[in-house]
Amino acid sequence: MKLRVNLVILGTILILLTATACRSDSIETDFPQTCVEDGLKFENNDLFLNKGTSSKQGLYLIHNISDKNFWLNHPVTKDPGASAGWASNLSPGNWSALTIDGTAVDMENFKITCSIIGDGKVEYLDCKGVIKTCRFREPVFKADNGGSYWVVEDKPLNSLLEAIKGRGISW
Repeated sequence: MKLRVNLVILGTILILLTATACRSDSIETDFPQTCVEDGLKFENNDLFLNKGTSSKQGLYLIHNISDKNFWLNHPVTKDPGASAGWASNLSPGNWSALTIDGTAVDMENFKITCSIIGDGKVEYLDCKGVIKTCRFREPVFKADNGGSYWVVEDKPLNSLLEAIKGRGISW
């Protein structure tokens, strides 16, 4: 009887240890290794990327830490008629990846807004309250992966990281 009780206690301890070690993505943001909160700044409800970083190609991850579905957008101010648009939807708990070519003149201080669009109205959110963002220190891009664009949009973290690697980008 005593052996059985000891086995139950041991089994319970192992289950608890396994559950904490194998936790899934949650609203709390645990950035992947080498992805740091650097090269970004929150200002006036907006997020600015490429702040103080080098002119190299940058890779940023953006995590929706809210319970709201909203849009990330980069307002295009220079020649908006030539732009393909930057709007990207981000669901609660999901992540998106964005790359910015730091050598492009208009990519310095790349601005992102967070907003909910519905019933003909736009409600601007304070990005600092709904997203967490990081930048990979030393991303490596294939030669044909240059430019500024959404790499992968609106996915759980594991799927996002696999999709980024599938596009020939590593870190």
